[in-house]
Amino acid sequence: MKILVDADALVALAKGDDANHQKAVKIAAKIKKETIFLAPLAVAETATVLSYRVSQKAAILFLKEIRQRQLVELPLTIATSRLADEIFLAQKKRGISWIDCLNVAMAKQEEIGAIFSFDKFYRQFGLKLLK
Repeated sequence: MKILVDADALVALAKGDDANHQKAVKIAAKIKKETIFLAPLAVAETATVLSYRVSQKAAILFLKEIRQRQLVELPLTIATSRLADEIFLAQKKRGISWIDCLNVAMAKQEEIGAIFSFDKFYRQFGLKLLK
């Protein structure tokens, strides 16, 4: 199974006091042998969040560890960026993340049906949230 990982799941894994930490650890253990994909901005977003909410030391540790893993980081192309724009422009609610729209665009282009995230936003696009 192909799985896309969202930054919120990465933050939950790295931040021991995150509300979803225990769930994230269990899900990560279940998908250990699956093919894991990342949007190119997920790592940057996670490092930034950790730097703000935990510490710079935690962000650096995350960055070093994630780069050692066998994850497939998807390229950001003009076509993907434009598809993310289309998805974002179609949203009517406030507080929509363009990066979440990028994740949807990448999942569509790469035919990825599941996402490791705690954000229900993805369900409306047919992405399965892992449990």
